[in-house]
Amino acid sequence: MKKLLLALVWGAAAAPACAQVYVGAGVGIAHTDTSEVSLKILGGYQASRHWGIEAAFTDLGGYRGSNADSVSLALTATLPLDRHWALMAKAGAASNRTRAPGSTDHTDALVGIGVAYAVSRHAGVRLEYEQYGRVAGPGSGFNDRADNLALVGKYSF
Repeated sequence: MKKLLLALVWGAAAAPACAQVYVGAGVGIAHTDTSEVSLKILGGYQASRHWGIEAAFTDLGGYRGSNADSVSLALTATLPLDRHWALMAKAGAASNRTRAPGSTDHTDALVGIGVAYAVSRHAGVRLEYEQYGRVAGPGSGFNDRADNLALVGKYSF
C-alpha cells in the first residue's frame, strides 16, 4: 500500500512539469454555404503529453450574405510520433452564431483531427480540420454545416 501511495504522489508531482499553457492563431478555408477565408484565435492548457483542453474563436467568414463565427471548447488528445511530429484529435462543443436574417444561434458537437510539428520547445505549427456541426439553429430553415481547414501557429509558455 505504501508503494502505491508513493507512486501516486510521485505521479502527481511530476504531472505539472509537463503541463503547458498555450496561445495560437491561424488562417484557413471555412465551408458553410460557400468557401471563405477563416481566422482563428485559441488558447489552451496541455495537462500532459497526451491530454489537454482548448478554447477558440473562429471567424467562419461569409454566410448567406452575412457573417458566421464559432466559440468552441474541446478536449484534445495528442499522439507524439517523435520529438517534433504528433497527431492530434479534439472533441467538444461549438456555439455557432450567424447574422443572416432568419437564422438563429446553434450549439453543436465539435470534432477535429490534425498533425502538429514542434519547431522548438515553445513554438509549433499544426494543420487541422474541424467540423462545427450546423451553423444555424433548427428553427431557422437553414441546414448548412460548417467545417474549417486551418494552418495554426502556437506558442507555449
